[in-house]
Amino acid sequence: MYKVKPFYDADVAISTPTNMYKIQNLHQAEKGVSIMDDMGDLDPVAALERRQEVILQRLRGLETVLQGLKDTYKTSAMPPNSSGSKSVKRSTGKPVDLGDGVLDLVISADPDQVPYSIFVMFQLLQEKFRVRGSTHVHSSVTSKCATNLFPSGDGRSDYQIILTLIWKKVPNGPELMVNPSKQSAIQGEVNIVRYIRRLLDSTAEAEDPATMATCDEVLDLVQLRIIDGNNKERDSALRTLNSRLGRTSWLVGDSVSSADIATWSGINQCKLSADLPGNVKKWFKACDNNIMFQAARRVLL
Repeated sequence: MYKVKPFYDADVAISTPTNMYKIQNLHQAEKGVSIMDDMGDLDPVAALERRQEVILQRLRGLETVLQGLKDTYKTSAMPPNSSGSKSVKRSTGKPVDLGDGVLDLVISADPDQVPYSIFVMFQLLQEKFRVRGSTHVHSSVTSKCATNLFPSGDGRSDYQIILTLIWKKVPNGPELMVNPSKQSAIQGEVNIVRYIRRLLDSTAEAEDPATMATCDEVLDLVQLRIIDGNNKERDSALRTLNSRLGRTSWLVGDSVSSADIATWSGINQCKLSADLPGNVKKWFKACDNNIMFQAARRVLL
């Protein structure tokens, strides 16, 4: 490269304020050796090697500091693996204490875009609570809809949760209403799945935040790029899921999670099951054969 004349005199004394703190020169190594010193006298390869040595010296210093922190706070050398290996410690699954009252979950959904995940989550709720479900049709729906989707039950007082599914023309996806006087509607299928997941396990996000964050990442992908996405975005999402499923049998952790439930629902809802990548196809078949998905499969049929 050609050289240009400096725009300023390097020997000019610059007065700096005395009322501000000083920071270490970012272009110097720990022992005060400047990375840029004498660089002009070295060939490019030698200059690169010198910079590499300085960087490695800094990394060794950081490694020493981290080892000291590890010994002080008795932490493990590596963080918990949230990629789905069997070493992941899953939460014990403590459900929310609902007290003596009855919790109403009213879900409005378009019959042309059935949120199949709701039926899977209903089945999971039945494992931890006394739950009754019912189905109704709003006047905005003119086509014939199935209404016998949940087991019949007795009066409200015998149950802890009453889930009511209303077939209704909703413009922005399914909506969940719990208490009309205190909340706005929860919109979007994956957000409804998140809400019910917290009912099933109120401690998971505190006990295993890494796994829950990974699960939320997959849920966002399903909502934004599969359910609400165009064909190109759906293809991209399926490639991402295919790569993830190349390393593990389920999307998050070593068993079925809310990420698997919402993804399975999104694929069925968008009618993508006929042309899935290899790993996703294998996973999809495993979901179909899993007992957790049997109630939702009856809706599909």
